[in-house]
Amino acid sequence: MKYFKLISFSLTFFFLVSSFCYSQNSLPTLKGKNIIFVYGGSIHSPKESADLFVPILEAEGAKVQVFDNFAVYEDQNLMNETDLIIQAFTDFFTPVENRMNDKQFKGLQIAILNGTGFSGWHGGLGSSNTANQRYQFMVGGQFVSHPGGITNFKVKIIDSTDLITKDIGDFEVKNSEQYYMLIDPNIRVLAVTEFTDETYQKQVNLKLEQINYLDIDVENQIKGSVIPVIWKKNYGKGRIFYSSIGHSLNDFSLPEVMNIQMRGFRWASEGKYVKKENIITPIYKLKAQ
Repeated sequence: MKYFKLISFSLTFFFLVSSFCYSQNSLPTLKGKNIIFVYGGSIHSPKESADLFVPILEAEGAKVQVFDNFAVYEDQNLMNETDLIIQAFTDFFTPVENRMNDKQFKGLQIAILNGTGFSGWHGGLGSSNTANQRYQFMVGGQFVSHPGGITNFKVKIIDSTDLITKDIGDFEVKNSEQYYMLIDPNIRVLAVTEFTDETYQKQVNLKLEQINYLDIDVENQIKGSVIPVIWKKNYGKGRIFYSSIGHSLNDFSLPEVMNIQMRGFRWASEGKYVKKENIITPIYKLKAQ
């Protein structure tokens, strides 16, 4: 607990200083913004995530309200007043009655279409509504697997001109989960990771009754695959920012990870106030006729 409080205090101080520097360059800000922080589920330290981030958000001048369920998405008046929704709610192992229902998703969807930002990390956003494809399209991707379990992996910044990743170099994440994801090919990808481990190529001969979803990452021969890690996109007037890093809150002790996440929050909170960015960057392009 003492260690966690020390990290929280240090990060709060760091972002008070860095937010001043950002303001000097007229970058997006959280000052005066209305933020909803929604957490829940049984994995990925949801309550601890709120305990870590809320003081940092408030230190930047944001007004933060915290909720431990999705019912807040049905409050139309509150949603209309919200600039940014941060969600840390992984639905794996969560009872069906506690997952996001259709009415709650509709409230969330309408708010984002009207300009409210939506942001989060890892399973809290990328595996938070596994039954709803419209939700997955809104986020821009969906968790499939984390081959290798707890592992080390490198993150390569591929867009160093974007304000979210500007002046941040490549880095390595240790003792965490490297997400293999299905993604919308039109998202603006800011950073990627490559699956390099030889064990992904392991040949196995299993009987049908021995195969379950955990074996898929072995059978698909994914070595050499490059998967987006950090991206942003538009959804209506709203802005979406996502990072697949963050299986453990220790990941945020990396300055690059925390810096990118906070910049992403700031960017996503601006949807109601600035001109819409042209973000669509299709991977697959038609040849000129």
